[in-house]
Amino acid sequence: MPITTTQLSPQIGLEVHGLDLEREFDEETRRALQDAWSRGGVLLFRGCRSADAHLRLSRGFGELESSATPDLNIDNSPYLMELKYDPGRAGAATMMRVNGVERAGWLGWHWDQSFVPAIVRGAVLRMIEPATIAGETGFIDGIAAWERLPAQLQERIDGLEVVYHFTPQMEKNPFGFPADLVNLKTDPESIAALAKYDFPPVVHPLVITHPDTGRKVLKLSPLHAKRVLGMDGAQSDALLHELADHLVDERYAYFHTWNKDDVLVWDNWRMIHSAAGVPLDVRRRAQRTTLLGDYGHGRYLDPALTR
Repeated sequence: MPITTTQLSPQIGLEVHGLDLEREFDEETRRALQDAWSRGGVLLFRGCRSADAHLRLSRGFGELESSATPDLNIDNSPYLMELKYDPGRAGAATMMRVNGVERAGWLGWHWDQSFVPAIVRGAVLRMIEPATIAGETGFIDGIAAWERLPAQLQERIDGLEVVYHFTPQMEKNPFGFPADLVNLKTDPESIAALAKYDFPPVVHPLVITHPDTGRKVLKLSPLHAKRVLGMDGAQSDALLHELADHLVDERYAYFHTWNKDDVLVWDNWRMIHSAAGVPLDVRRRAQRTTLLGDYGHGRYLDPALTR
């Protein structure tokens, strides 16, 4: 039977029906999935019950990239990363107070790997143990965000570039992040663990034309964004605050409430996403693959460094 789709929300995403995730699928089905992905930006599949099914589905959207964090991989797999929070063993999970509420695994709005020149194509996330409370994953469409901008502002920002630098301390990201964000992990060991990551600053365009759809994208990641290249500090801050506040307007977001064996596939060149986190006493476990790709416009800020 051919696959069918239904809308996830008025703004974003499609749920895919009729695909047997336990079987290989043919080229016609692959093309139909790619078409649905281009239309929806985020796809939801239900009933993905194994790592094999997860990997098979992922390869339907492209070549897989090895995890950048091999210590999180499962079963010595270079492609399957485990993302979990266990109240008894918190590990590397963030612990934040967000709008007065304590959450583990909270992550602000971003697109993946903005702190390196090559931007991965997308990601495939499978929920193995959903949180009993909270734990939603949010998505906002950068194409729709661009189209909501006034024409005068579109003209002003098209051609500008943004400098990004890896900033794992969420509370130190000023653009599009809650002003009252508090990091609950301030012990020396946690701070030292974050300090070990050192990536040179990179530059990405503020606006791109999506290679598949031909539509323009407001390509801003609030996480890790530092300044507009070539603009003085006050002007840069004002512009990034204005654009980030516009982009992260949650009236236009889709928040997915997870069921066991749900899978979400999202387009990292188009979507920003966030993680709502879970209460500090609630478990959650998921696995993720990453889709290889590069939109071709990122570079290191230091011209002596090559891609």
